[in-house]
Amino acid sequence: MATLTGASRLPSRSLEMVLLTLTELVVGLFTGRFGQAWKSLGALIGLVPRTPALLARRREVKPCRQVPEREVYSLQERGSARLNSYLRSRETATYVGSDTEVTRWRPSTTAPVFAWIAVIAGVIVGARSFFDGGIPPVGEFLTFPSSPRELLDTFMSGWNPNGAGATSPNPTGWATLSGLSLVTLFHMGILQILFVLGLIIVGVAGVWKLATVFPSTRAQVGALLVYAATPLVSGAMSSGRLTVLVVYAIVPWAVHLLRRAAGISTADPQLAANDVVDGLVELGALERARRTVLVGMAVALATAFAPIALPLVFLVAVVLALGTVLARGSWVTSMWFLVTGAAATIVAALLNLPWISSWSWEGLVGAAPIGEAHLGLLSVASFEIGVTDFAALSLALYIPVFAALLLARAWRLTWAVRGAVLVVTFEALAVLGDRGQLPIAPPQVGVLLVPVALGTAIASAAALAAFDRDVRGGSFGWKQPLGILASAAVVIGIVPGVMALADGSFQTPSTPLAKLIDASLPDAGATGDYNVLLIGDARLLPVPSTEYRDGVSWAIIDDGALDARDRWMPPSNDAADLITTALDEVSSSSTLRAGRLLAPLGIRYVVIPEFDGVVSTVNDPLPMPVGLVSSMEDQLDLVARTPRLPTLEVFENRAWLPTTALLTGAAAEASQSAGPEVLV
Repeated sequence: MATLTGASRLPSRSLEMVLLTLTELVVGLFTGRFGQAWKSLGALIGLVPRTPALLARRREVKPCRQVPEREVYSLQERGSARLNSYLRSRETATYVGSDTEVTRWRPSTTAPVFAWIAVIAGVIVGARSFFDGGIPPVGEFLTFPSSPRELLDTFMSGWNPNGAGATSPNPTGWATLSGLSLVTLFHMGILQILFVLGLIIVGVAGVWKLATVFPSTRAQVGALLVYAATPLVSGAMSSGRLTVLVVYAIVPWAVHLLRRAAGISTADPQLAANDVVDGLVELGALERARRTVLVGMAVALATAFAPIALPLVFLVAVVLALGTVLARGSWVTSMWFLVTGAAATIVAALLNLPWISSWSWEGLVGAAPIGEAHLGLLSVASFEIGVTDFAALSLALYIPVFAALLLARAWRLTWAVRGAVLVVTFEALAVLGDRGQLPIAPPQVGVLLVPVALGTAIASAAALAAFDRDVRGGSFGWKQPLGILASAAVVIGIVPGVMALADGSFQTPSTPLAKLIDASLPDAGATGDYNVLLIGDARLLPVPSTEYRDGVSWAIIDDGALDARDRWMPPSNDAADLITTALDEVSSSSTLRAGRLLAPLGIRYVVIPEFDGVVSTVNDPLPMPVGLVSSMEDQLDLVARTPRLPTLEVFENRAWLPTTALLTGAAAEASQSAGPEVLV
């Protein structure tokens, strides 16, 4: 190219070559072809020292030209030959038979294009108000810091400012967000919108890739629409459940990458009559290791933002192994699900070192709420974790789960069983967790319902594929009506998700609690920096909290506006003992000066939320901790701020100390010789 390209086109061709080489380098890093991409980069860099020789060769070639360059150019292939070759390869598909692999042309159809247009348009329409005013700070949707450098500096500092602050490994997600800001040219507001909405698109894309195990366009489109329109999405958006969206994005990709690491490919559709349980391919040790590392890298990225994704993905791998056995699949395949799932979990954990060393189970699942946090069986079964109208219609999505088990054969039945086992296992965990009947504290219900939604999508795809391959064209019987019923159930089940798009903001509250808290408290000013103690139901607190007892939880925030860093669990330190001591003294009526006990932590205000407009509203409030407000009112050094807001109870600590204060004289001596008991 450097020798034979004409002088008029050489600058543009050189720029194209640089851009394509860099693109190939990035793509090769994530597709396991980094060696080939590195050779291309080496060849490009090697042109620089060879420039004199290339110029001399161009002078030698120039007299030999007999045809104008424009005539040669008209005969050349347009665009990138490598890209065109890739696009042609997308028009074919490789299928696996009982002992062979065969490549066939894909059926030409525009249905996937229209389905993807509908999904992307639905996300844009459903979130249209966010593009103008930004995403409101509801729940975990706290505003991103204004500068990515601030995020990176905080991550590198070794000091975690969350809570009372501590020297602790900082969350990997802070550095990841800082790196992602390159995509938006460091505009953090745009990054937040793309990040939140992008999680939905990433999850739907993962289901689409997973559904390629079904060589049926109807099956792939069905899985796409079922997963995209589940009420989980609208519920998570309306209540600001970023953790649910992260899990929503990673679980389908994890299943897709796990099945590839286990050697499961797309079975040959021409073998529909044969009892091929799975389309299995032989993988070499290096290829299997590469695919396993890809799973681990994907899970590590999700874990950086939602640590619960780490144990959840491993549990999904265990359930897939169980489903393979129940479907009478290969024991070897089942074992590969377990091995690759465990190995990927280890890889993800290593990539999140040293932050993972500061984890606790309570930090992963959150503090317990006050009383019993029952959503109820109907709400759990219908994926109603937030505000979603007519969510009960999504119960129709369970019909294809049963229909697929009755209609499907061969590899379609295998995937129907895997989908059904995902549904049954995680639905049971969600129901028991909602009722508080599990032996350990469970994660939020929405997290457990993500594999259920994926299971219904897989089962719907299996039912539609079975209708195409096993039912249609056969003699009329009970299978035809059941197949039609399953197809109709898919349409009915996605109605709630489609209707949720009408609001344009997923019915998020107009005045989020995080904004109210920020507006209710003054700036630090000349009096010094201070902290704020939040007390109440963990579901109401806008940041991760620590349980005190009987469902009462607390959290410490600083005097600045809440941002995305505050959604990560704060590190553990001695502040918990001081808070526990203060609350013990208040609850037992042993002191009337709780402000003195809180002063060493720089706590100037105590805030007790009552409503947040999401889980607790004026029409449907959560129960308040009995006697909490009255106990605070009894304290002589805690004064209620006026005028009072209907959503918050704010008390000012008249005995507070700035977070950075210098004690002198008797006060300095007493701070070294006496404990907090003298403050009671």
